[in-house]
Order: sequence, then structure tokens, then C-alpha cells
Amino acid sequence: MRSRLARVTMFSTAALLTVSTACQKDAAPADSKVTPTAGPATAASSAASAAAAMELFKAMKLPTNIQDTAAAMIDSEVGRNPGLNPFRETMLQWLRKYMTWDAMVPQLTKMYTEAFTDAELKQMATFYGSPAGQKSLEKWPELMQRTAMIGAGLAQPHSDELKAAMAARSEELKKEQEAAGAGSPGAPGGPGGGPGGPGAPAKPRAAKPNPAPPKP
Repeated sequence: MRSRLARVTMFSTAALLTVSTACQKDAAPADSKVTPTAGPATAASSAASAAAAMELFKAMKLPTNIQDTAAAMIDSEVGRNPGLNPFRETMLQWLRKYMTWDAMVPQLTKMYTEAFTDAELKQMATFYGSPAGQKSLEKWPELMQRTAMIGAGLAQPHSDELKAAMAARSEELKKEQEAAGAGSPGAPGGPGGGPGGPGAPAKPRAAKPNPAPPKP
């Protein structure tokens, strides 16, 4: 259950990053913002934002599942490359040594507080702390896998069409390369190229035979 939730956490984090990117599209350019002067009010605001982020992290169970997340990352990599299986434990120990919650929380806090307002962080924490939010965390990887299978099922019957389109495009690229090569300097028939081309070097003249010596 915990490893399953850890994998869900990774997917949920990726989803939240996608949301943060969308939120930043409507934001004003960074250079148009006036940096507030540091002071008690700013420090209090930063502390409130950090507290809201931590509330969300706890609701998502990130602090308690960070090690399982490391294992899920390694297992995913081994799944893509079975040749790494003998090195799984070595990689896992290395990752767990450096991928700790204490090391990650400052950067995660900065990332989330820059992407979301305090109110949004609290709203997400409320949702993920609810039974529905917890269920969404548990079901997320399964739903993503099933979504991928649906997409593959819709596309698979038309795979021949894709192959034909790729073959046609390959021929187009081949012709473009041949045309570019024919018109390049030094190519046969091209400028400065082989026989008959403009700028082709003149053929050397045949040497004339020496005249016969006069008869005595």
C-alpha cells in the first residue's frame, strides 16, 4: 500500500507541476514585478506560505513516503532497463542517501509557494486530506495506466497508416537531401563541380610531338 501510494505521490506531484505551469502562463512577466522590501510583513508572509505548503505536503503524505518514492523511481528505471536489476540495491542506497526529506523540503516549499497562493495551498490540502482526496491519490496511477491503454487501443488499428506516413516522409527527406547535395559546390554537375558544370576546370591540352630532325 505504501509503495503504491508513493508512486501515486510522484504522479500527483507531476500533475501539480503541470498545473503550476498553467498558472504561470497568466502571470505577469517577472521583470514587471516590483520586489517588495524585506521586512517583518514579508517575513510573516513567507512563514505563512511555508506553513501552508507543509500542510499540503502532510495531506499528500510526502514526508513519510519519500523513501518509498525513491524505491518507486528506481523500480521504474529498472523496469525500462532490466539490465540494471543487479544494481537495484546499490542505486537505491545511493538515492536514499541524498534524496531525503530534509534535503528536499526547502526546494519543494519554494516551488509550491511560488506556484500557488496560500489560499490555493490550503484548498488542496483540504482536498487531499479528505477521503476523496486520499482515494484520488491511490487511484491516480491506475487511472493513468488505463488512460494510456485506452489511447493505445484507439491508435493501434491505424498503425499501418502511421507506418505509411512515416515511409512517405522518409522519402521526402531523402529527396530533399539529394537535391541539396546536387546543388552544393563540388557536387557533380554543380557550381565548380564535375564535367560540364560551370566553373569546371579546363581540360589539359595534349602535348604536341617534337618536329622530326632535318635529313642530312
